[in-house]
Amino acid sequence: MCTNITIPRESKEEPLISARTLDWFATSVEDNTINWSVNFVPRGQSFPQADLPGEISWTNKYAFVGVGTEGIMIPIVYADGLNEKGLCAAHLSLFTSKYPKPKPGVPILYNANMVPYILGNFKNIYEVKEALLELNVVNMNELLPKDDFSTLLHYIVTDANGNSLIIEFVDGEMRMYTNRMGVLTNDPTYDWQLTNNQFYQQLSVDNITTTICGEEVSSIGQLGIPGDPSPRSRFVRAAFLRHTAFRPQNISEAIGAARQILQTLSVPIGTMVVTDPSLPAGSMDWTQWSVIRDHTNLSYYFYTDFNSNLYGIHLGQLDLNASKQTHIDIMRSKWYKDVTQELEADC
Repeated sequence: MCTNITIPRESKEEPLISARTLDWFATSVEDNTINWSVNFVPRGQSFPQADLPGEISWTNKYAFVGVGTEGIMIPIVYADGLNEKGLCAAHLSLFTSKYPKPKPGVPILYNANMVPYILGNFKNIYEVKEALLELNVVNMNELLPKDDFSTLLHYIVTDANGNSLIIEFVDGEMRMYTNRMGVLTNDPTYDWQLTNNQFYQQLSVDNITTTICGEEVSSIGQLGIPGDPSPRSRFVRAAFLRHTAFRPQNISEAIGAARQILQTLSVPIGTMVVTDPSLPAGSMDWTQWSVIRDHTNLSYYFYTDFNSNLYGIHLGQLDLNASKQTHIDIMRSKWYKDVTQELEADC
């Protein structure tokens, strides 16, 4: 399970911030076999990075940074990223997905390569939408079942202007939705989530008070907001909380506000035990990493489940025309800063 949000801004002078969590299954921290890395892909790299039957090929026009993991047949399966034009793309699980079958004469793109295809080639959601209409996006697992990476996915793309594109595959057809909400979770499908969200339009950030049983009770404006970790509840919370009344005065405040909201949408380890018979007994679903994207200043921040330090990568400081891709482990060793000596110095 995962959650994606976009924080609205009042003017183009404010930075555009979006963020997401990545939640996944494991029986314990030690048994978590997915090794995520943060990757920099300069311009001019050849894709796809594996010779897959019938798939289109491209050379990426735009550099990007993103999070991915090793696949059996694809060197890096990207789950998220931000490119040099301020466009981000992310995949999230949608287990009811049903992709179209290959069509004669229509170019094929495997869905596991959707994120790098979008990041490497486009600068806004309208270009993405136009290009996808010319392709046949197919489920990699159906044609190449040797790869064990789950590809029952849907996607969200957000550009530097704050426009978002949702891409889903339902009953063998591609569905696309454009909006400025920028919220996505998991099942059910996006149209269902939008309808369900209408039942919560009475929620308010105002600290409304009322009298109950002779006592004054505050915060009634948010009474009834769902707090459970289900995708439908996280969607409602994300859609509501993004409308914070706080107006950041600098990038530190903007990133900090996004992180506070993201933490309310995270699933702590051990609080959701999965009973799916296809998974090992005792499997847990929790938030393993989160990213915050600054579309305006082209910065990409991340932190992980047991390391709350915020780490940042700035595209403007990288050589976008470098010849090779570079990678770092998303798990950082320095998980806190010891400031004991600062207190002793003041004594």
